[in-house]
Amino acid sequence: MKLALFVSLIVAALAIPVSGVQMGPGGKALSYDIRINGTVYCPENNNIGASGTNNPVIPDAEIQVTCGGQMVSNATTNDNGGFVFYMDSQHYTVPIMLKNCNLLVFSPYIKSKCPNSPVGYLESLLKYIGDTVVGNLKIANISPVGFHIVP
Repeated sequence: MKLALFVSLIVAALAIPVSGVQMGPGGKALSYDIRINGTVYCPENNNIGASGTNNPVIPDAEIQVTCGGQMVSNATTNDNGGFVFYMDSQHYTVPIMLKNCNLLVFSPYIKSKCPNSPVGYLESLLKYIGDTVVGNLKIANISPVGFHIVP
């Protein structure tokens, strides 16, 4: 009888789908979001780390999130070269974003702001930098690894 009960409990547990829902304060389910943010700097020697120390920023540049070669979101950098994207975690997960997605920057300002750069566009892979919890919202923070020129 104990064996039948044990087997029944195991079968029931395996039948429950794993939803990935995490519990926040007060036992409420956390909503989950993915934020990709950073600043676009002029590349130096065709390559720049994510910090871009002492390099000019690129304002008003079109920046895209592409996954598997398809654009999934786009924005324009602000006056300080900054950008932010919020991705729906029901369609994208952090592992998928890190493996299949990257950032592309297209701007006529690349050549004027970055006179030593060859003509082309900027590209960066993505890296996970940690989570932020705000109330019942969990945000996975992702940033560019570092942009490089693609001729």
